[in-house]
Amino acid sequence: MGEILNLRRLVGQTSVPSLHAPAAVSAAVSLEPLALLLAETAAGNERAFARLYELTSGRMRAIARGIVGRTDVADDIVQESFLRVWRWAHRYDPNKGPAYAWLVRIVRNRALSAKDQLHRREDGHCELDAEALVFPDRDPADQAMRSEEARQVKACLANLPLNHRRSVTLVYFEGLTHRELAARLGVQLGTAKSWVRRGLAQISRCMSGGADADWRELVAAQYAVGSLQGASRLGFERRRERDARYCHAVDAWENRLALLTEFLPDNEPVPLDIWNRIAQQIQRERVYLSRPLFWQATSVGLALAALALLVLVLR
Repeated sequence: MGEILNLRRLVGQTSVPSLHAPAAVSAAVSLEPLALLLAETAAGNERAFARLYELTSGRMRAIARGIVGRTDVADDIVQESFLRVWRWAHRYDPNKGPAYAWLVRIVRNRALSAKDQLHRREDGHCELDAEALVFPDRDPADQAMRSEEARQVKACLANLPLNHRRSVTLVYFEGLTHRELAARLGVQLGTAKSWVRRGLAQISRCMSGGADADWRELVAAQYAVGSLQGASRLGFERRRERDARYCHAVDAWENRLALLTEFLPDNEPVPLDIWNRIAQQIQRERVYLSRPLFWQATSVGLALAALALLVLVLR
């Protein structure tokens, strides 16, 4: 499987699935074509959306399952996340990062929320092996399909001491808090925090060619990986609202970490009924939006809002 290089050829080829039966494909895709597919999706192109789902759903399911530890919940997360992608595709800004990272962010945030709402079931849940992400690719063709930046991030992760590498991967891929990480590794809470912090600092140093990151970038890294919790997280979010530099730092780290998910296994086919439910919901929404009553109510609402604004201005 090679990279997809041209959107016109992509959405016109016969292998593009119908809206009701996309095939699950395990592929490491380039990021630019995904941005083009998102642009087509934002314009209401269902074929482009089906292709986007086909190319990425397996990887997104692996991300969700790693965090929640349950296949049934991961399937629900995939369904909800891709419905959000369909509705929010117009919000994607290519200037803020690759489309793949934007998709990962949606799925990971939804998975973290789901994890907070349920007690993690440990039976049948296998911990992600940190070594699985750092072994060299044996297949030259598979290696060629990885993005250069993804290979660089992976190489930087591979150079970490085992405890630091394992800590970063567990926090990011399983959504563990510092306290959960300390319990999993059987170490003191301060030790777990230190391993995550040092691991991120080493990755930053590796990615920048040896330059040490400033404290702002390191805090942004901890926020992006998910290790900032409680008051520290809220304080950082308030600071980020006031200072765009924090926003840029978080975006850079979220994009960087998302590239590691390219190396997650996604060989299991995604159940077809997930796509069928997505397609059915899209069709229901199209019918609803086409109803005259909906547009009449929308017009009245907009008129009332404009009138209220005018009254405020004239006061």
